[in-house]
Amino acid sequence: MNNLKTKINWNIHDYCKSECSYCPVHLRGGTLPPETKDYLRVANLIIDAYRNMGRSIDWNFNGGEPLDMDDIVTLLKLCRTNGDSMELTTNGGKLWMDWWAIEPYVDKLNLTYHYWQNPALIKYIVDTFQKNKKPFHVSVPIRPDHFEEDMKRATDAEETLNINVGKAVLYKNADRAGGMFKYTNDQLMIMSGIKPKPPVPKPVIEPPPPPPPLLQEKIEFEIKTWDQRYTDIYDRNPSYTGKMCNVGVEYLIISHQGWVSGSECNNQPLGNIWHDGWAPPQGPQQCSMKACIYPNDQKITKF
Repeated sequence: MNNLKTKINWNIHDYCKSECSYCPVHLRGGTLPPETKDYLRVANLIIDAYRNMGRSIDWNFNGGEPLDMDDIVTLLKLCRTNGDSMELTTNGGKLWMDWWAIEPYVDKLNLTYHYWQNPALIKYIVDTFQKNKKPFHVSVPIRPDHFEEDMKRATDAEETLNINVGKAVLYKNADRAGGMFKYTNDQLMIMSGIKPKPPVPKPVIEPPPPPPPLLQEKIEFEIKTWDQRYTDIYDRNPSYTGKMCNVGVEYLIISHQGWVSGSECNNQPLGNIWHDGWAPPQGPQQCSMKACIYPNDQKITKF
C-alpha cells in the first residue's frame, strides 16, 4: 500500500451566513464562492498531480463556512473517493438533512458550537459520528462578555453528550497576533480547567505555580514588544535556512482566495488555483526563512 502522503489544507472560501457577533466586520459574509464546476476542475488537477507522483492525499476542508457553499457534497465526494481521508471544520449548518449526504465522506469532524446554534442539531451530528465510530471534536467559542452563558453551553453539552468540549479563546480580528479579547484572569483560569483560588489573607510561603498557557500568553502580550516576542520564537525553534524542503509535495495550503503555499511560513508562494495555467508544484523549495516556527512545517522533510 502506498504510504507517501500529501496533506492538503483547503480553505475553500470565506463565505459565511452566520454573522457571529465576535467575527470581525471585514470577515463577515465574505464573497460568494465560485461555481462547483470550477472547484471540481481544480480538485481533479490536484488529484492527478499527486497521483502521478505516487502520493495519496489527506484532505482538510475549512472556510468561511464550507456548508454555505452550493453542492459541497459533490466536491467532498470527489476528493474523498480520490483520497485517503477527509477532515472537515464546520459550524454544522442548520439542516439535519445536510448530514445524511455529508457524513459518509467525512472521516474526522471539527464542529464549532456557536451561541446561535440549535443544540438538537449538534446532538444529532455528534450521535451520528459516535454511531459510526468516527473521531470528532466540539468546541464552543467563549465570549468574555457572555462568559457564564457560553461556559454553561459547553458544560451542558459535555453532560448531555458525554464528551469533552473545547472552550475556544477569541482573538481580536480573529487573529492570534492581535491578542485576546478582554478576558479577566479568572476567566482564563476557568477556561484552562483551573478553579481560581480565593485571596489568601496571609503571605504564601511556597511560590505560586506557573500560570496556565492562556494566561501566560496574555501576560507576554502585555509585557513584551512585538520584536521581543518573535525573537523568543526564533530562538527556540530550529533553522533550516538554505536546505531543500519538501513543501508543496508533502503539504499544500490553499487560501480562501485561492492562493497556494507549500508551508505555513509561505516561503515561496505557489500561484493561485483560479488563475489560468495553474498547476500543483512538482518538487521541493529551498528554505529562506530565519527559523522554522510552525509545527506543521517542522514535520516536512528537509534535505
